[in-house]
Parts: sequence; structure tokens; C-alpha cells
Amino acid sequence: MPKFCLLALTLAFAMQPCWAQAPSGPAPSPAEQRIASAQRQIAADPHHAQAYNELALALVRRARETSAPGYLAQAQAALDAGLHLAPQDFQLAKTKVALLLARGQFPEALSNAQKLNRQTPDDVTVYGFVAEADLALGNYPEAEKAVQWMLNLRPNNTPGLLLGAELRLLYGDTPGAVEFFHQAFDETPPTEVEELAHIANRMAAAELGSGQLEAAAQALARAEELFPHYPAAMPALARLRMGQQRPGEAVAVLQTLALQEQQTLKASTSSTLLLLATAEAQAGNAEAPATFARFEQAARAEALTPSHDDTLLILYDAGLPGHPAANALEALRLAARQAAMRHDYATLDAYAWALYANGRYAEAETQIAAALAPGLHSAQLEEHAGAIAMELHQPAEAAVRFAAAVQADSTSPYAAEARSHLGAGLGAATGALAAVATTAPAASPAPGRALTPSVRSDDVPLNEVTDTGSVPAALLVPRPTSTARTLRRMQGLVAANPSDAQAYAGLGAAFNQRARETGDVEDFNLAEQALTKSLDLVSSDLSASAPLQTLAAVCMGEHRFKDAVVYAQKALALGSGDLTAFAILGDAFADMGQYEKAGSAYSRLQTGTAASAATYARETRTAYLTFLAGNTKGAIDEMRASIGEALRAQLPAENLAWLYYELGEFRYQDGQVQAAADAYLTALTIYPGDYRALAGLGKVRACQRRWKDAIVLYQAAIAVVPMPLYIAELGDIHAATGDAAEAEKQYKLVEYIGRLGHINQVLHNRDLALFYADHDRNLPEALSLAQKEFEVRSDVYTWDALAWALYKNSRYADADEAMAHALRLGTRDATLLFHAGMISAALGHRATATAQLEQALSSNPRFHVLYASLATQQLTVLQAAPQSSTATFAHPSAAGQGASGATHAN
Repeated sequence: MPKFCLLALTLAFAMQPCWAQAPSGPAPSPAEQRIASAQRQIAADPHHAQAYNELALALVRRARETSAPGYLAQAQAALDAGLHLAPQDFQLAKTKVALLLARGQFPEALSNAQKLNRQTPDDVTVYGFVAEADLALGNYPEAEKAVQWMLNLRPNNTPGLLLGAELRLLYGDTPGAVEFFHQAFDETPPTEVEELAHIANRMAAAELGSGQLEAAAQALARAEELFPHYPAAMPALARLRMGQQRPGEAVAVLQTLALQEQQTLKASTSSTLLLLATAEAQAGNAEAPATFARFEQAARAEALTPSHDDTLLILYDAGLPGHPAANALEALRLAARQAAMRHDYATLDAYAWALYANGRYAEAETQIAAALAPGLHSAQLEEHAGAIAMELHQPAEAAVRFAAAVQADSTSPYAAEARSHLGAGLGAATGALAAVATTAPAASPAPGRALTPSVRSDDVPLNEVTDTGSVPAALLVPRPTSTARTLRRMQGLVAANPSDAQAYAGLGAAFNQRARETGDVEDFNLAEQALTKSLDLVSSDLSASAPLQTLAAVCMGEHRFKDAVVYAQKALALGSGDLTAFAILGDAFADMGQYEKAGSAYSRLQTGTAASAATYARETRTAYLTFLAGNTKGAIDEMRASIGEALRAQLPAENLAWLYYELGEFRYQDGQVQAAADAYLTALTIYPGDYRALAGLGKVRACQRRWKDAIVLYQAAIAVVPMPLYIAELGDIHAATGDAAEAEKQYKLVEYIGRLGHINQVLHNRDLALFYADHDRNLPEALSLAQKEFEVRSDVYTWDALAWALYKNSRYADADEAMAHALRLGTRDATLLFHAGMISAALGHRATATAQLEQALSSNPRFHVLYASLATQQLTVLQAAPQSSTATFAHPSAAGQGASGATHAN
């Protein structure tokens, strides 16, 4: 049956009565019961038109139960008989549309449905027919309007929910789609076992498309329980087994399905044969080439059928992952024919790929852009877009698309293809594609298509991109995320049901996520209000665990670390089994300088699965503790391992970008400047406009004396989130280039932001203290702010800020004592070591100062745009001084002079 015919049967039956009780054992299926009932009515009264209508609908449903389209011919005969008796009957006219949809005759179905809609504008089922036809034809805005009418006319009706779920998938909102599927499942009577299995199967397909294998497995298990050996669910089960790296089991499932099709259809369908061939190839079976040949034969026969969906054959002819193009010209012919009839995303993608296979890259770009426009998260579409961008010499766009393919579904063969491009050294900002081009076979009918072996599941799936030029504008600006849509949905749920604790919890989580993305501290306040309301409704229930955890995360964002500990511990005390709160608990302890407690909390993040969010959370945080302990290279290794876990756990793009940013920070501390730039660039390809990665890359460019690039990057970061730290660093770049006026403008902006609101003062006390100390401004205020920071945290970096402020206020002995606390773990942070060296020099501790400054410069000779040169100067003075000298080698003003732009213009 056509792949877009997902809902016609539900729509047709939505308002029909159910005559039979739930089947048990080998009892007839719901459709068989309806067929028997209709046949009895016809036998009793051959002139009863509605009995023929019910028979036609039941036969259409039976076609879905068995995947046997022969029932559609029987349905047409029943429909014709009914129309002969009652040519103007509205119900028979509706069944005619349902049959057209089931056959994939979407233009005709849409025309008929629109006519019925004008005739009876308040019929929910007809709106559903209009929506499904528009969905299949790619008329998504019109489909959305029709679905909204359905839900307005009859809230929570199953057909409307199912169509709404399909739209949510198209718009890139998989969690929202799954939510609608769950609601539809709950609204369906328990006797409708095939309908329930159908919904569970669609739910599984949605989860599979986003790489959520465990959730997909649960949905498929439910479908099997409801309707054993349900033919429609077997392809999804096979895809699940392939995603789980169990291709042998996938082959067995598909062989069973092929046998069923032989019995019911007298031949296996092309879709089953293609999936079977793919599974056999993954399993290394020698039968795979013969099965591919059987697929091609079956697909070419099916292509002769009017209105047949030829997407699979087009993709096969144009070239599948690991399989060369079979016939590029035929792919283009079939794609053009199909695109003339409809413009759904799958047709547009197939057309784009056929154009690509024929070297018509600019036209392919237009089609793939249209396919991606609704927002669908698809590894296949993203990988195709990346390959097309490569041929158009758009490496930045290619890198973004390949990263998105991996993020959409890391288990997909298209994700493996994308990894091969990224791993081959595709640059995010270079026009030179030689590194990738070498992987393409010379004789491939699809120019530029790289045929690669599958990637083992235990490989780290994404390599850092290599930078060789300026960052393209596309990576400087954030792209819209699903957070705004989630916020709107949760606000709607809260408005509709003010007693829905789960909705308030979701609303709070969405506000917290937006705060992470935008840096807007007001969102923390809004998140706390929503989460508090949720907890008021379910204060001691297990479901309180999620809002408690999110509230702990909000407190972390507001630097309320003690409160974060309290909420995390409350969440854990509920015993829900969710370990996430241990990560937040450890983070709070780490910020308060209680590193043993932090390590103990992180150690509780143990799971039984190799790839999980808890595993990623543990390894990410232990990497930070490893860095603090002075083992920077070990921290880099641990962070790379955690990135692999994060990819396998399917983390959101923003979280994954943060991991690459952290990797860049560790590499920068280790003096691996270019490797740091690679990591920051990878973060930007995954999550364009990430303000931390932009500032990190700006720091690298300043280190490399690429001033214009550095300024652009810092300006882009500040445009996203005006962090005082980044504004100060931008001012330092202007100072280094001799633009004192522009530097002063940035410095005044830092001071202004620091005065804005209580939250800003709490969040930026430490940054402001360092800013004032670095630039010899308001030095008593610098010390006051550093001391105030101890009200909320006392980690090594707070001790460092206090030591530096004391040093600038000429309290050298006190500064030395504070610095000892900052260095107590052996952290190899060049800035900390520079501060320590300057303090030791001020005290006349020549040997200690020399060692500390040498260590800072050996870690990274250009660790700071201004202070690296000052450290070199001070070290020269120390090394030139007589061995017996006890003089003070540094004065506070010397350290601040460069920051004012007086001596280091370059």
C-alpha cells in the first residue's frame, strides 16, 4: 500500500459503530468481524446501501491489516454496488475518498474531499480526508488548517491527533508527535486492536527516525501484543534490529514478512525486498546482491502502476548508502514524473537526489531545500543536503548538514555516510574538498557520492571538523530551535488544564532550556514559577522527581548552589530511579569547592547500558575533575569519550555543542590551539550561533593575532548573549590593536551590565572582580566583589579571583595565601599560574615565580591576548636578576598597563 496512506482507514472508521467484542486467541480480526457483519446485512437486505458502504470500509481496513491490496478491488466492487443503489449518498461519497486515499490517488481524493467539505463543512472525517491528501501532496499549510479544524470541532478525536502527530514530525517536533500518538492510543477503544497496533507502529516509526531505539522497541512490543505478526509493524521491527546491530535477526523478520506476502499477494513487495537486501548486506550474507536484483525487478514492475509511489526505486537508481547508482537517468525520469503529481518532502528529496546523481547540483539544492523547509529531522535528508552542498563547494553548509544527519539518527546508514565525510576531514570553512573527494569511486554513476563501509557502533561517531579559513556567516547566527514551539505547546496545555502538574513541569523545563540558549536570566524566574506550581500539585508523588531536578538546574543557572543541592537531594529521595539529579548535585558541590563530594555524586551515575545520558553525564564531569587535578591530557581523552557517549545517547544539539566547547577549552589549556579551533568549529556546525563556541574561537583568533576574525566572532557571541566576560575580552582585543577608544567603550559596557539587577550581580561578581583587577579600575570594588563571591561558592577559580584582587590591592601575603587554595589541586590553567607567578614575584619569591610563569607559558605560550606577553616580560626580568636578589619584580600597575592598551598595541 502507498506509504502515505497512514490514516484513511482510521478516518473512515472513526465514527463507525463496533459490533464485535475484543477477539481472543485465533478469533477474527476487527476488520474480518466487520466484513462478516456487513455480509450478513446484505444477505438479509440486498437493497440496503449502507451495508455495502460498511462492507467497503471493512475491506479497506482488511487491506491494511494484511498489506494485501487485493482487498481494495473488493472494496471498490462493494462501493460501486452501494452507489448504484444510492448515487447521492454522503457516506458512500466519503468511502469513495477513503478508497482513493488507500490507493494513493491523492489529487483525485483531494478534489472529492474538498467538494464534500463544501457540502458539509462541519464533518470531522472529511476534514481528515482533506488533511491526509494535502499531506501526501506536500500542501502542508493547508493540511495544518484542516487538522486544526478537526481538533476545534471535536477535541482529542483520534484521526485529528494522528494527523497532528504526522504534522509535528514534519515540523521537527518528534516529542510532540509522540505525545499526540499516545493521546490517540488512549482515545481508541480496546476492541480496536488493529487500530491500536497501527498507532503503536507509527509511534515506533517516529522514535526510530530520531534514533530512540529503546522507545521504539517498547512501542513495537505493544503492537505485537495487540496484533501478533502485524505485517505493517514488521519492517519497523527489522529497522530496529539493524539499528541495534543485530542484522541477522532483521533478516529473519523480513524473511517471515516476505513469506507472508508470497502467501497473500503471490509476490513480495519491493519495499520488503529492499529492506531485506539491506539487512543481508549488513549481516554479510552472500544473498544480498540477488535480493537487490529481486527488489529492482519488483520495483520496476510496480512503477508501471498509475499513482504508485516510486520513491524507493528513485533512491535506488540514484544511489543508496553503500550501494552505487543503478540508473541515474531512470531515477531522474521517475522523479520528475512523481514530482509533477505531488510535492511532499519524500518526493522532493528523491527528486533532489536524482538531480544530484545526474550532476545537476544547483537544481538539486533547490529541491532539497524545499524538502527540508518544514523542519523534519531526517538523517536521510540532511545527508543528501550535505552531499549536494559539497558538490556546490559549500563546505560550511555541508558540515552543518552532515552533523545534523548524525544528530537526527546516529543509527541510520545515512548517519554513517555523514560520519565518513566528517571523518575524512571536511572543513567547515574551506572550499578545498580534496580530502573528501578522494573517497569517491572513480566509476560511480553518481558523481561525488562516497561509498563507505558501515561504522562500528563503538566508534566515536563524529570527528572535529578542520578549520582553514574564516567562519562563514551561517555559523555566526543561531538557528531557530524547537524550544519556542515547546513553550507554546506547554503554555497551551497549562491554559487548558491549570491542574496539570506535568504540563507545568514541561513549561518550567522549556523556560530553563531557553535560558540556556539565550542567557536571558528572566527565564530562570519564569521556570521557577512554573516548577513551583507543578510541585504544589504533586509535592510527594514520584512524578515530582522531574520538576525537582529541573528546579535544581535552574538554581545552578542562578548560582544558587546550596538550593540546587537541596532540590537535587529531594529528587533523589523520591526513589524514582532517575540518576540525573546526581549530576546536578555533583555540579553544585564542585562549584562550592567540595570536590570529594562532587566526585562521590558523579560516581553514582552508573548505568547498565553502554550508551546513556547518565554515562555521558558522568564522563563529562569526571573529565572536568581530571583537568582540575592537573591532568589536562587525561581530561581531553575523557571528554572525547564522553562525546561518543553523548552521540549514542542522542543528546540535543545544544548539549552536544557544549561538549565540543568544553573539549576546545581543555585543548586550549594544553596549548593545542588549532585542535581547540577545530573543536569550537565543530560545536558551531552542530549548533550554529553557540555563544560559548563563538567566544572560544574568538579567543583562538586573538591568540593567532587574527584580529579582524576575533572581533567578528566576539561581536557575534555578544549579540547572542552579552556576557561581561566576552565584552571585556573584546575590549582587550581593541586595546591590543591600539584602538583605546573602542576598548574603553567595551569596558564601560561591562560595568553597566554589572549594575543591572540583582541576578546579574550574583552571576557576574567573579567576572567583574577579575575585570576590575585586570584593568586597574575600582580596585577596592574588585576585592569586595571577590569576597562577596564566597557567599555562594568557593571553588579554585573563586580563590583565584580573590588572590588576584588582593594582589592588585597590594595585599601580597594575603594574595599568596588565597593563591595556595586556588592551586591546591595542581590545576594546569595558564591564567591561574600567571596570577600565581606575579604574586610570587611581588613577594620576591624568585624561584617560585619563575617556575610558575614558565609553567603558564609552556601550557600555552599565548594563553591571553595581553597577559601572555606580560608573563614573558616578567619571566625575562626574573631570569636576568642576580641569584641573591630579593627585590619585588612586579608591581600591580604593570599587570594592568597592558590591559589599558598602553604598551601592547600590535
